[in-house]
Amino acid sequence: MQIRITVFISVVLLLISSCGSRHSFSETDFPVRQVAVGNKTYGYRIYVPPDRDLNSKIPVMLYLHGSGARGSDNIAQIDGFRWMIEPLKDKIDFIAVIPQCERDTFWSSAEMSNYALAALDATVAEFNGDPQRLYLAGFSLGGYGTWQIAAAHPGKFAALVPIAGGVVGERPIDPRDRSVIIPELGTMLDSPEPYQAVAKAIGQTPVWTFHGDADESVPVDYSRKMVQALKDAGSKNVRYTEYPHEGHLIVSKAFSEPGLLEWLAQRRK
Repeated sequence: MQIRITVFISVVLLLISSCGSRHSFSETDFPVRQVAVGNKTYGYRIYVPPDRDLNSKIPVMLYLHGSGARGSDNIAQIDGFRWMIEPLKDKIDFIAVIPQCERDTFWSSAEMSNYALAALDATVAEFNGDPQRLYLAGFSLGGYGTWQIAAAHPGKFAALVPIAGGVVGERPIDPRDRSVIIPELGTMLDSPEPYQAVAKAIGQTPVWTFHGDADESVPVDYSRKMVQALKDAGSKNVRYTEYPHEGHLIVSKAFSEPGLLEWLAQRRK
């Protein structure tokens, strides 16, 4: 009986903390911004290092969250990112742009990718961002988005950090979903060898990708195939870290990988 009561209390506390987590951050840590694309306005969040040099250009990272944070509250996308960077705050030397993908869609739809890139460009303009040091990173749904948006916009980014993502597969993007996708990307994904087509488009853009070999949501083979496709396409700038016995939720582990932030700091177009 005592064990059951203890377990019950633990579950209740976990649920309470989970329900309140979206409102437990300071709004000043992740200021609200808006960007207009066509006749629609989208909200997004930013993270600005507190000690940045106002007189120097600063790198800017576009971070694409996973499927669980989709919505329109402009809040849900923050939790994963803030926990990811919490142990690294003293080392973060880039501004982060954190848009929110709408429900029932994905980052490489034309609408969502245009919105995310518009938010990135607006942040670069507002904070004296360095267009030669733009990073694109994402987890799960955002890992797919990282590969795909980079392929659709070759040469825009100085570095890519896809985490637990892929190019095609049953999840999170059904290969049949072509009506709303970035047109240039749709052509690549419909090719007989989509991984090779995406790798060719990405070219020599530096990549450091991460996956757990026990991933239950996005098969690890997706990252393995993408890395091999990049190497086959002649890339000299691809790194791959595979975590033994790790499942899908590796985003914090990946961002804390020794050397990653230093590697990013050295990337420049």
